[in-house]
Amino acid sequence: MKIIILILYTSLLIGFFGCASTNITSFIDPDYKTTNFTRVLIIANLSDLQWRQQIESRLVQEFRDNGIFALEGINLFPPTREFTEQEKIDLLIQNKIDSYILIDVGETGTEQVYIPQTGSSTKTEGSVSVHGKTTTYSEETRTTNYGGYTVSKPWAKFDAKLFDVSNGQNAWIASAFTSGNAYANHNTVINSFCGKTVKQLIKDGVFKKGTYKVEMKKSAK
Repeated sequence: MKIIILILYTSLLIGFFGCASTNITSFIDPDYKTTNFTRVLIIANLSDLQWRQQIESRLVQEFRDNGIFALEGINLFPPTREFTEQEKIDLLIQNKIDSYILIDVGETGTEQVYIPQTGSSTKTEGSVSVHGKTTTYSEETRTTNYGGYTVSKPWAKFDAKLFDVSNGQNAWIASAFTSGNAYANHNTVINSFCGKTVKQLIKDGVFKKGTYKVEMKKSAK
């Protein structure tokens, strides 16, 4: 029971206190400063399927939360199939996709940070027990130290490129560095990166908030 409570408490700490921040630098090609894309395909260029699915699904959710149509690349182009370039183009056209984002994950890791001891507190509790005519007094002293331990902070580097489906031109690029606090994990890092990337695309004017309707053509067989 104590183990279950500890797991739940740890999960709550991560949920409430686990956070990450993303620094992103972007650049728009001069030909696209007045262009607004409306339907985007998300492609995480990763062999690790778990990371790919997490990044693609999170970016899609961030776009949709801002009223922009987005689709996971893994659903349109399943990695279990081989596609010719023409088949890929046909599927993009059928789904009216006008742009796609290619995400690359660079270096990842954790930063070990030592938290120095800042102090301690001591608490003494006493108790009395009676056995027949004998009374016994005992006390217990507990000392709590603050600091004096090491925490791990996750981080990752990302690159993002937005392409125009109509001509294959690279319209927008960005590089980002995301770092989390002691309660964060790599999911927290991914969520921060995805949220900041969509905000940056909207800020740069490449996309505008609006409404969307989910509709996807079946992948080629």
